[in-house]
Amino acid sequence: MSISSSNRPIGLFYALIEYVKPMVWREIAGIFCLMAYSYLVVCVPAYVKQIINSVEKGTDKQALLVSCCVILLLSGGAACLLFLARWLIIGASRSIEMALRNDFFKHIQKLTPGFYHRSKTGDLVTRFSSDLEQVRLLIGPGIMYPFNACLITLLAFYSMLLVNVDLTVTLLIPVIILMVYVNFNTRKLHHVYQQSQEIYSELTAMVQENFSGIRVIKAYCQEEAEVGRFHEIGKRYVAKNIEQVKLRGRLFPFMRFIAGLGVVIILWRGGLKVINGQLTLGDLVQFAIYYQMLMWPIIALGWIINVIHRGVASWRRVKIILDTQPDVEGVLDVAVPTLLSGAIEVRDLTFNYEEDMPPVLRNISFTIEPGKTLAIVGPTGCGKSTLVNALLHLYPVDRGMILFDGRDINDISQNDLRHSIAYVSQEVFLFSESIQNNILFGIDEPGAAAESDVIAAAKSAQLHRDLDMLPYGYQTIVGERGVMLSGGQKQRTGIARALVLDRPILIFDDSLSAVDADTEEAILRSVSGDIDDCTAILISHRISTVRNADHIIVLDEGRIVEEGSHQELIEQEGLYARINKRQILEESLGIRK
Repeated sequence: MSISSSNRPIGLFYALIEYVKPMVWREIAGIFCLMAYSYLVVCVPAYVKQIINSVEKGTDKQALLVSCCVILLLSGGAACLLFLARWLIIGASRSIEMALRNDFFKHIQKLTPGFYHRSKTGDLVTRFSSDLEQVRLLIGPGIMYPFNACLITLLAFYSMLLVNVDLTVTLLIPVIILMVYVNFNTRKLHHVYQQSQEIYSELTAMVQENFSGIRVIKAYCQEEAEVGRFHEIGKRYVAKNIEQVKLRGRLFPFMRFIAGLGVVIILWRGGLKVINGQLTLGDLVQFAIYYQMLMWPIIALGWIINVIHRGVASWRRVKIILDTQPDVEGVLDVAVPTLLSGAIEVRDLTFNYEEDMPPVLRNISFTIEPGKTLAIVGPTGCGKSTLVNALLHLYPVDRGMILFDGRDINDISQNDLRHSIAYVSQEVFLFSESIQNNILFGIDEPGAAAESDVIAAAKSAQLHRDLDMLPYGYQTIVGERGVMLSGGQKQRTGIARALVLDRPILIFDDSLSAVDADTEEAILRSVSGDIDDCTAILISHRISTVRNADHIIVLDEGRIVEEGSHQELIEQEGLYARINKRQILEESLGIRK
C-alpha cells in the first residue's frame, strides 16, 4: 500500500486513513454511542439536584424512589452504551492493527538484501511489535477517549454555565493553568519517549544478536563482556524511563492539586451563594458533580496526549519502513509465473554495492546455453557470490548487462525470475521445522510435491542415509537455524530443497564446502542427471566440484582472468592450474578445505 508520508502529526494521521476506511462504519457507530453515553451521564446530576431539593423540602418517599430509579436507568443505559462504544472503536482498532501488521510484514518481505544490511533485526522487531501496538492505541483509545473527553467537557461546561455563570468563570482559572501545564509537560514526555524507543530498539537488537551468536560468544569467552554491554544499554534505557516517570510524577500530583483547588473554590464561593440564597443546596451539589465530570477529561488529558504523541512517534518509525522502496524495481508480478528456458547472457557486467564504493565486478561477460553447466571459481573475495546476487536480481543491475532468454533482467518480473531458479547458498538457512518441511519450503502449493519427491531429492543430496540416525527421520525438528544438524547436513538439506523444485536454472553457490570429498563426489554423481536437465551454475573454490562443467570461468579481483574447459585451463598454467596443483597437494597431505 502506497501512502504519502509527512513529518507533521496531522499528515501522518492522514496516512492512516486508508487503514481506517474499512472500519469507518464501526468508528461512526461507536462515536454515536459515545454521544448518547455522554448525554445520559450529564443528565444524572439534574436528578441528583431534584432529590436533594426534594429531601430538603421534605417531599414524599415515592417521588424520591422515582428519581432514584431514573438515575439507575440512566446509569445502566450509559454503561451499556459505553460498552458498545468500546467494543466498536477498540475492536476496530484491533482489526486495523492486524491489517497494519500484515502490510508491514508483507512489505519487509519485498525489500531487498541491501535494506537488511543497513537495518538491525532487533530494531525491525521493535517496530513490528511495540511501535505497532502504540499505533493501535492511537487509532483506538486515541480516538475514543479524546472524543469522549470533548463531549463530556462541552456538555458539563454548558451545564455549569446554566447553573451559575460567575462560579463557572471563576473555575476557569485553575482549569486553564492545568491545561497549559499538561501541554508543556507532555511535549517533553513525547521527546523522551522517542529516545526511549530508540534505546529499546538497540537493546532488542543486542539481545537478538546474542541469541543468534551464543555459540561464538561462548567459544571466545565473551559472556562477561556481553553482559557488560547489555548492562550499559540497560542503564541508559532505565534512565530514560525514569525520566518519563519523573515527568509523569510531576504531572499527576499537580493535576490532583488543581482538582482539589477547584473543589475548594466550589465549596467556598458556592457555599456563600447558598447562604445568600443565590443557589440552592441541590444546585451546589449538581455544580460539584459537573465539575468532577469536567475534571476527568482534564486529568485524562495527560494520558490522551501521551498516547497521541507515542502513537505519532511510533507511526513515524513504522512509516519509514513502509515508505522504503526495494533497491530493485522490477516489472509487475503476475499471478501465474512464466518459467524461463535457461539461456543466460552477461554483457560487460560492472557492479558495486554502493555508488561511492569501488566496483566488485568489472566487465564480466559470458553466455550459457539452456541445459549447459557453467562453473565459476576463484579465490575468496573475488566476486563469485556477488555475481550470483546480480543474477538473482537481489541488487539493481544496469540495463543491457544481464539477459535471460534474450530479455533484459529488468524487464522480467521477480515472480518469473525466482520461480525459474533453484538456488543453494553456502550458508543454508533452515527454519525451526521438520526436515521434510524445510525441503518443501520452496513449494508454493501444499501437496504439489509428493513424499516420494522429497525422498528422491534427499537421496540425490546424500541426506537420506543420515536420517536413520535422527529420532523421527524426515519429521525431526531441526531447531532454530538447524542447530540439530551438522554443517554438512544443513548444506545437503539445502541441496534437497533446491532439487525438489525441478527448476530450469540451478545455482550452487559453494554449497558443498562443508561436506567431505567422498560425499561431494557422491552428490555430484547423483545430481548429474538433474544438472543435465537444466542450466546449472556451480560456484566453488574447489576444482573437484567444477572439473566436469561445460565451461569454467576464473574470477580474480572481480574480473574474468581465464575461461575454458577444465583441460584447457590446466594447459594454460595460469591461476586455475595453480589452484588445482595446490588442492591436489593439500589432498595428498590430508588437508581438506
